[in-house]
Amino acid sequence: MADVEQALADCVGAVYEAAAGGDGWFDVRERMRQLLDARSAALYLTDGATGRVRNLLMPPDPSEALYAAHYHALNPYSAQARRDFASARRIHVGGAKVGAEIVPEGSFLESEYYVDFARHHERRHMIGGVLDVGRPVPIGLFRGTDSGPFDSTDVRILKTLAPHVQRALELRARLSRDRQAASLTRAAADALPVGLAIVDAHLQIKLANDRAAKIFAAHGGLSCVRSGPQSGAALRLVAQSHADAVSLSGLVLSAVSGGAGGSLRIAGLESAPLAVLVSPTPPGLAREMAGDDPPEGTAIIVMRPLRDHPSPSPGLLCDLFGLTKAEAEVAVAVSDGGTAEDVARQRGVSLETVRTQIRAILGKSESDNLRDFARSMGSLAALSPGGAQY
Repeated sequence: MADVEQALADCVGAVYEAAAGGDGWFDVRERMRQLLDARSAALYLTDGATGRVRNLLMPPDPSEALYAAHYHALNPYSAQARRDFASARRIHVGGAKVGAEIVPEGSFLESEYYVDFARHHERRHMIGGVLDVGRPVPIGLFRGTDSGPFDSTDVRILKTLAPHVQRALELRARLSRDRQAASLTRAAADALPVGLAIVDAHLQIKLANDRAAKIFAAHGGLSCVRSGPQSGAALRLVAQSHADAVSLSGLVLSAVSGGAGGSLRIAGLESAPLAVLVSPTPPGLAREMAGDDPPEGTAIIVMRPLRDHPSPSPGLLCDLFGLTKAEAEVAVAVSDGGTAEDVARQRGVSLETVRTQIRAILGKSESDNLRDFARSMGSLAALSPGGAQY
């Protein structure tokens, strides 16, 4: 008896490890099979968007593919689980029954599911129940015809395990949402045309987008260094000038402690100076980054070279103003500071052709002159994801 209780405790631990790590569910299956002397196990999750069925406890194989494609819809146990879930969710979720208590033996043995599938895959005897992730999740263990049916001791064991599997599925769903949110946050940050970093009060970097990484690598006046020799040591934001370092630290401490932060100009060693804006991290983003831990005070640092004049892509200009591809390319070249003569020479066309294209650009964009058009281009570049390159 003591051995069973220890094996049960180990199985519960494996359940939570699988929920947190995502790759331990096959170990859970093996522990459940040994506890209940079962041939196989199933925990069927159905994707709400696609309707795809997957057994969390088994690797994909021909029998699982066949079940998901056809026999899941014919499984009388799964059908009863859906009915129980719909009619009396609170009573049935987290319980356990032997197969004959779920579906009468006669009906089961005459079903297409048993005749064409279950008897060929050692699923003559079953013990199971239903869990809840916003939709019914059948859980079951099976024995073949050469083994006896499950008994009341097996029911007790599965009833003990079921609430833990239920909580593990809830944890798994939450972690999945958190990972997805973090991934979306990272993707959104990388699409910005400005450098963005989130730091704590000690200037340790919690997140830095692709643009910030390019600035740190090329600017010289502002960079990131590891706080120790270890490969996993935290990255820390460092201003090379002592005066800039003091100012930056002060603004970050202000933002982290509830103040407004502020802005400063950081000179580059051999590059354009940086405009740096420091402000508190929005509470929602701070909570998302903290996950289950209490959110710590952090600050957002936005960086942009003062001589950086990015232009929107030619494709965007074609879409917004109806420019031709050639006109859009000329528009980008002119907004980058090129003269009509420069553009004509670079493109290998006559000066008159470029001037005609510029007149078309001004007309289609409803700009009075090139200076007016350049202002519009600057505004569009600020809204264009990934439009700036250091």
